[in-house]
Amino acid sequence: MVSSETNRPLSRCALIRRRLLLFLQSHALMYSFMWSESAKKSLLNEVFSALLGYDHTLWQAFLSEKPVIGPSFKLRYAQGHREGDEYRPGICGLSCGRIFKKGEVFYRCKTCSIDSNSALCVKCFRATNHHGHETSFTISAGSGGCCDCGNPSAWIRDMPCKIHNSSQNVGETQSDIQTIDEKLALSIKTTIECVLDFILDVFHCSPENLKKMPTYESIIEDEHSSRLSEDKYGDIDDSCNLYSLMLWNDEKHSFKQFYEQITIAFDAPSDSFGQRLSNIINDTGRACVVTDSNIKELLRIGHKLAQINLTVTIRSMRDTFREECCGVLVEWLADIAGSKVCGDGRYFRTVICQELLRPWVCGLQSSIHSLKSPSYAESKIVAIDNPDAFLSETHDRSVQMLLQSALENSDENELDADAFHFTSHWTPSYVKKGKHEVLSQTRFDYFFLYDLKLWKSLRYKLQELYLGYFINVPGFKEIMGARIAILYRRLAELFLLLDREPEHSVIFFSMQIFTVFGIAKVLISDFDFLTTVNATLYTFFTYKVLSAPNFVDDQAIIRVDSAAFHSRRYIHIFHHIQFMLGIDCVAEAVREDHRFLRQYVDFFSLFQGMSPYTRAISQHVEWESDSWMYVLNVSLQVAKLCRHVGNVFSCLDPDKLKVAIDYLNQTIIQPRNRPADSWSNTESSTTGTWKDTNGMIHLVEYDIGAQPISFHHPLHWLLTYLLAFHMRKVGYEKAWCESDLLRVVDHPLRVCAWLAQMRSKLWIRNGTTLRDQAHHYRNLSFHEYTFDLDLTLLQLVLVYGNPNVVLPIYSERYQLSDQFIGNYFARHKHYDVPQLSSMFEEFMLLLISLVSHTAILDDWSMRDSIKYEIAHLLCFQSLSYSEISKRVCEHFLDERDFEKTLHEITHFRPAEGINDTGTFALKDEYFNLIDPFSVHYSRNQREEAEIILRKKYAKRHDKQLDDVVYEAYHPIITSTKTLHVLQSDAFLATLWHSVNYCYLYPSDRGKCEGLLLATLHACLIALNAEKNGEPRFALKFCETKFPVVRGLDQSCNSSDVSLFTVLYQIKDHTEFAFARKKLNYLFSILKERIPSCYEKLYRETLTVSSSKVAQSLSEAEEAEQRQGKIRLAKERQRRIMEQFRLQQNKFLENNTDFELSDAEMDDADTSSITSSLSTRLFLEPPVESCLLCQEELRDKRPYGTLAFIQRSSILRYLPSADLANLQEIYDLPVNLDQTLSSRPFGMAAHNKHNLDAVDNYQSYTSDKSYSEFEGVDDLESKDILKGFPSDSLDRGLYANSCGHLMHIDCFKNLMTTVTSTTRSNPYRNHPHNLSMKEFLCPLCKGLCNTILPFLWRPKEELNSSEVKTNDCALTSWLFPAPVPNELMSTNQLYSSADTSAQSIGPYNPNFLDVLQNTFKDSLKDVYTLNAGNKSTEDLTSNSDSYLSIADSSSFKSIPSERKSLEDRLVVSEDIFELYRRLNEVVDLNSSLYSSEYLPLNGKITNVLKLFSYTLAQVELSARGNVKAANNALPDVWLYNISKKQQVFLRVLSETVKTYTLLCAHDSEKSIDGSMQEYELINYCQQKRLFGKVFHSLEFPLTNAISDDRIEPLLEKDPFREFAEASVSGLVMCEESFHVLTQLYYLSDIVKNLWVLLRSKAALVQLMHDQSIEMLDSSRLEGFQSLVFRIWQLSGLANHSNNPEYFNIHDLYDCRTLSLLYHFMERFELVFLRKSALLWYCRYGVSFEGQTIKDGAATCELKRLESRLQLDNLETLASKLLNTNDSREWSIVEYWCRSLALNDSLCESPRLYSPCIPELVSLPFEHDKLFELLLGKKCSKCLSEPLEPAICLFCGQFLCFQSHCCAFNGIGECNLHIQQCAGDVGIFFIAKRCAILYLNPPLGSFAVAPFLDTYGEPDLGLRRGRSQYLSQKRYDESVRNTWLNGFVPSFIARKLDGVNDTGGWETL
Repeated sequence: MVSSETNRPLSRCALIRRRLLLFLQSHALMYSFMWSESAKKSLLNEVFSALLGYDHTLWQAFLSEKPVIGPSFKLRYAQGHREGDEYRPGICGLSCGRIFKKGEVFYRCKTCSIDSNSALCVKCFRATNHHGHETSFTISAGSGGCCDCGNPSAWIRDMPCKIHNSSQNVGETQSDIQTIDEKLALSIKTTIECVLDFILDVFHCSPENLKKMPTYESIIEDEHSSRLSEDKYGDIDDSCNLYSLMLWNDEKHSFKQFYEQITIAFDAPSDSFGQRLSNIINDTGRACVVTDSNIKELLRIGHKLAQINLTVTIRSMRDTFREECCGVLVEWLADIAGSKVCGDGRYFRTVICQELLRPWVCGLQSSIHSLKSPSYAESKIVAIDNPDAFLSETHDRSVQMLLQSALENSDENELDADAFHFTSHWTPSYVKKGKHEVLSQTRFDYFFLYDLKLWKSLRYKLQELYLGYFINVPGFKEIMGARIAILYRRLAELFLLLDREPEHSVIFFSMQIFTVFGIAKVLISDFDFLTTVNATLYTFFTYKVLSAPNFVDDQAIIRVDSAAFHSRRYIHIFHHIQFMLGIDCVAEAVREDHRFLRQYVDFFSLFQGMSPYTRAISQHVEWESDSWMYVLNVSLQVAKLCRHVGNVFSCLDPDKLKVAIDYLNQTIIQPRNRPADSWSNTESSTTGTWKDTNGMIHLVEYDIGAQPISFHHPLHWLLTYLLAFHMRKVGYEKAWCESDLLRVVDHPLRVCAWLAQMRSKLWIRNGTTLRDQAHHYRNLSFHEYTFDLDLTLLQLVLVYGNPNVVLPIYSERYQLSDQFIGNYFARHKHYDVPQLSSMFEEFMLLLISLVSHTAILDDWSMRDSIKYEIAHLLCFQSLSYSEISKRVCEHFLDERDFEKTLHEITHFRPAEGINDTGTFALKDEYFNLIDPFSVHYSRNQREEAEIILRKKYAKRHDKQLDDVVYEAYHPIITSTKTLHVLQSDAFLATLWHSVNYCYLYPSDRGKCEGLLLATLHACLIALNAEKNGEPRFALKFCETKFPVVRGLDQSCNSSDVSLFTVLYQIKDHTEFAFARKKLNYLFSILKERIPSCYEKLYRETLTVSSSKVAQSLSEAEEAEQRQGKIRLAKERQRRIMEQFRLQQNKFLENNTDFELSDAEMDDADTSSITSSLSTRLFLEPPVESCLLCQEELRDKRPYGTLAFIQRSSILRYLPSADLANLQEIYDLPVNLDQTLSSRPFGMAAHNKHNLDAVDNYQSYTSDKSYSEFEGVDDLESKDILKGFPSDSLDRGLYANSCGHLMHIDCFKNLMTTVTSTTRSNPYRNHPHNLSMKEFLCPLCKGLCNTILPFLWRPKEELNSSEVKTNDCALTSWLFPAPVPNELMSTNQLYSSADTSAQSIGPYNPNFLDVLQNTFKDSLKDVYTLNAGNKSTEDLTSNSDSYLSIADSSSFKSIPSERKSLEDRLVVSEDIFELYRRLNEVVDLNSSLYSSEYLPLNGKITNVLKLFSYTLAQVELSARGNVKAANNALPDVWLYNISKKQQVFLRVLSETVKTYTLLCAHDSEKSIDGSMQEYELINYCQQKRLFGKVFHSLEFPLTNAISDDRIEPLLEKDPFREFAEASVSGLVMCEESFHVLTQLYYLSDIVKNLWVLLRSKAALVQLMHDQSIEMLDSSRLEGFQSLVFRIWQLSGLANHSNNPEYFNIHDLYDCRTLSLLYHFMERFELVFLRKSALLWYCRYGVSFEGQTIKDGAATCELKRLESRLQLDNLETLASKLLNTNDSREWSIVEYWCRSLALNDSLCESPRLYSPCIPELVSLPFEHDKLFELLLGKKCSKCLSEPLEPAICLFCGQFLCFQSHCCAFNGIGECNLHIQQCAGDVGIFFIAKRCAILYLNPPLGSFAVAPFLDTYGEPDLGLRRGRSQYLSQKRYDESVRNTWLNGFVPSFIARKLDGVNDTGGWETL
């Protein structure tokens, strides 16, 4: 009984295993090897059943009832989990752990984090306090990583998160967890074990090297070898004769290349199949392209696809099916890992982890894969250039193989130690210690090793498992670290060489684990992990692959032209090492164990002297390879590694440090022998010293100008760090002799001399690449790792050794030996004389640098070093933060105190203009840090720095600039450690030879100015250094005598003289006047320090100098005294003049009032005289010249202004009369012509306030979950980023102009040129579209498409005070009195009789005759020339006119008959041609809209609408948008717009009027608009407004029009109707425009009231919410009557019982009336603003003369009523209704009746919104958008956009530059425009911080209006600093560009500057 009980569980376990494995094996056959959703469903059902042991009663452990399992079933979600659980209170726990997806933003805080690996997700970052910290963000590239919130090992301080520190987040309590049934536990364990085994079995035989194209034999063999074993799975695996071709994703090919190649391979008729497949490949990582039983056909297609190196595999369908199964099973594991069993959320993941750590036995039939590993001795060395051999499946260097080879060789290692003497330090310590048990294989190892066989989505899912679940299982993180450490070498090789998608490599995941302190310690001590990483890098660059643990070949070499140098992936391995070295325990291990230093020395030796150059002497280098860039990149990483390795040794005690330095010295002095190889090209590494007969030490013979030389010496760089640390120790001993040090310093010395030769132009024939490399090495931020270290080593050796020995050797390497023995101008084998001077100067600058820049010698603090560096950067100009960070050394930027130090020594000036950036300027007191002789300054910079310092000191000490020697006031930085160098004989000898060289330099060759000044600076450094001590240098300077060299004997009588004597002679030499001030200062110091010696030497100098020189010295002294007197006199004169200037200024200040009043009187007199003689013209003659021919614009040749007519949708209807919209109108300011106090306005301000003020964390203490709060819920975020609804936009045509003028014939020439140029370059993405008649303005490059000609004769402007307010003619015709009026004068246009009488009175002239007269009178005389007369010489006043009147008799009234052709105006073709282009452009733009835009399908209608739309848009764009030149604002708003726009609007008005008049002629030359259409328009306009028409329009055609065909006036916008009628139907009423304005004003009032009276609900709600300002009842009396009458006329009186409408009692409520009055004022203000603009541009009325003195004095409405002479609302209402003679009321009733016929209660006329137009509000903090975007999905593809775009019109989220939502190659943003604005698009690309402007099909980017804390925009978010909205930039750059219609021109200007092929992919 007992035995049966114990066997039962085993049999149950075996049963589950057998059943499940059999299902997994036969599953593919069940579905005929075709993967489908039903196959997925059955697989999930089976594994869940197996999980329960096939006992469905156990579902209670997971869920309350058995679920229905479908293809998308997730147990986690069924248990209540969902996306965003990491943020949900009560569920999220005390840590976050969110895994970063590709494109997701995460943050780092340098202030809080332990290292740069610590990261926070957006939510956690904003829920923790980082105020004032140094933070940055990064957009994830998809390489894994998770949020470290709640992980104490990642932060240096406690960082409470408001999400995860909540009291609700207690996690699971023990009471929630129930006991798990034993049967269930067993079935869970068995199922997971089977699933893991099946996944590994399937992927074991999957190909790893996918780059290798399969063959027929390999495909057949793969099918055989991948059959599952009968022993394990219980049945024989069937063969499969169906095969599938898979196409894999990679990082090299674009989306377009994929689908085009698929189309080619399948000869498909279109790209649609390829695009669909490419989408799948892009999303998942691979796709099945085709299935077939014919392998050869698949191979044919595969080879076609592989033509462009696409990755292709061909496998049996069975294996492909099983791989898909494995993908589902991995997702299933991830699902259950996040699920609970009996309330325990950790059980599943713990079991999975336990099973992963068990060994795996392969379950395949084939025995091919049971590998026997080759031994270490037999292993081959394989080159990377054959990657198939390098990483083939048969050469599987797995973990077990490493173990076996280690065991085989362990005895050898012990017996034959000498054989491995050189590389024994590479042997892993665990092999030495015999710890082999750690190498047993586990399932986990294979999951890592098979990572490369998986596709993108599966790799990502596995990393989610590791990071999201396994890493939190106690103890498992450490085990994962150990497993990765063992496998690291293989993983790194796969990553470096074979990975198609390196951003998804598991190697990035490993970084999360290595950097944990505890794990790093174990990896180093137990697994010798650092050796593994070092060896990986070593073998990667040397191409040596040895299979034993001792896997480094010390004879290996590098090849700089190989693939290893071209790859950039090695950077990640370098970073791994650098991170490891930054961990304290690792650094300690490296310090203590000498093996590591030896490893790094071996590694650095590979690069020592690589890529050398030899000087091209006779001819130029013809072909320059670009390999230097790759070499420089590798060298930079090696140099950075040197710094990290060197820093590890900074804490070592002196004895151990000495041992390390000895080892390095030995390696440098005795370099390892490289094998002779044809491609091994390195510089000579031999160094040595020898002594001459005099006992002087010399370096080995080496000629830089003839032998190979390299920049790269990493061993020396490392030695520099160690030597610097040694010399900083207190009381260090001199442990090395000079000869060793000189041998070590030789290579850096060669490099310095080589750079000097380059600057002296000796290497010019070697081409630009060498110059670029030298520039990077010496000047860019690279120098901190290279050139600076070379200088430091030279400095250390100079200070450590004997300067008298070292300095001559330095000069020897500069090849200046002859010059240092006095043979200054002896023939040199490389240098000519100018080059010799340059080399001498370079040597002197090197010497100055070595003795003065002593930061390392004196062990400066990091803050002092940063100050010194920044001061030198900011010496010349203020710089932005990004410029500073580009130029400053990298390790300074990594310092925590960098920004604090920057602020300490600079003044920050924030950005002011819209194109400025914030800049840092150096504070005055820190200019003392600047050394003009800094080694990184060029000669020009040195001179500029010196001038800057001299100016500062001249100003501070009130001296003349020429008199200032900056060294006299500027502190020179020196060190006590270099004092003995400055006082050495060799230093003085160098100065002596330098001064003599300058003195004796041939005068015909110029002057050695730079060398002499540098030498004098060196003298001053030495004098300054001994300022507080014994003046040894000063005494030597004066007393040491040098033998007189040849040439010097002409000025010296003695055989030996001192340096003092020569310099004193130079001081007064005329050729050296530039140095006189500095020399005077030098001698003044000597005179002060050693007065006795000075006097003696001065007399001696006069004695030893030749008579000629002595005479010149005494003359010079006299001349100097004379010059001194002249200077004093000039100074006195300057003071007198300054005093006079001050008195003059004071006088002007006191008497300014009198002067001004006189001027005013003069002006007044002048104006009174001239006012009668001249007035301002309607269109002033232009002062500009023609753009093309540059001739003046005169009337002799026709000219015009360039214009652009475009589609627009800026005019906005009131979306609905709801509360939000009415609230916005209610809040409108009373003055729209003044700048708003706060921006933005209205609903946009409300939305912005919600965005900025919302507490991001209130959800964490409320009941709402993260998903229910902001950022995820679609409705919530849609409201926050709410825009204007697109269905309320009014689309039309808008005209604007750049204002540039051109002759008409020049314009024609321009069009010819543009057309030919565009067509000759068909492949360019042109900024203009020829088919739309577009072109660029030649001057400003703005987009244009027509020219508007100037044809009209000048007329005077009319002052607004002179406007006729009561036109008897029109009013009496409109409202005929019962008593006959007096006879009207014949020149008036209206009959006094009623039209109903049908009588033809004598005073009703023919309509067309009036038009002809108007037309003729308006044209300039020059356009009345004969059309055939082209000669300008024959111009006479009697020429035939364009417009000839056949019959000059008075006009006859023939209303019902047409004139015969000869009686009509004859208009020339020339005039028609000017207007035909306008007609075509309008037609082209109109046709893009739907037919409903063309109500009459007429050309004239479109032109009229263009005019009215343009005026309305100009007014709209000016609301609240004022740019006043000074504080005095104009009285009428239209003077706020630019002068050019004012002129253009007048030109447009005249153009449209002329166009309509031209259409009124039945001429053969007619532009397309017909006379019939013109008459129809006129008839409708007059009938609409007056209810009747002028007699002349009553023909049979117009009489046939029924009233219901005429749209009522109140259906249309009264202003636009007014504007259109003013240039067409009412063009005769030129004098009566005031009456017309009154009528249209009245109609606007009626229409607005009509609509508002139907909005009861919103008005009542508004009264409830707002305290309404009550008006006086007496003021409302007339208004109340008006409201009542409109209420009756609108039909609302019939519905008075309906609570939705106002009843009669509401209309007597004072609050309701006050509110209605308030709204009416807002609407009428906009009408009057537009009317003022129409008066100005159409009728030539001027409003100038008054300005607003006090902005608040009168509101804009009252000012406009006054200037337009119109009654206000209450007066108008009273006049209309309360007077006995109210004839106007009949016309109001006519309008209302007309509307009532067409109108129903459900629809009322649409009103234009009187509000200020706004774009979508953006939050002040750009980071908030990241939070908002989290989880936000595109409404089209329902996925989270990788690059989300926000439409700034409607606020919708879109996929930017993504193929998922594209259609026919058109991206979603372009598609969205068609539904939204319709003409242009403006989008904010949040993750690029860019504005995208679109004018389909063109587009362009602009900088977004966000700035960081340093006032800099960041296009592309490359700098990763938080951005903040600049509302000023948003308004002025983005909003104004949109409102003024400049988007197309902006794009055109951008595209004109680049030459691209177009398409949205190229944006």
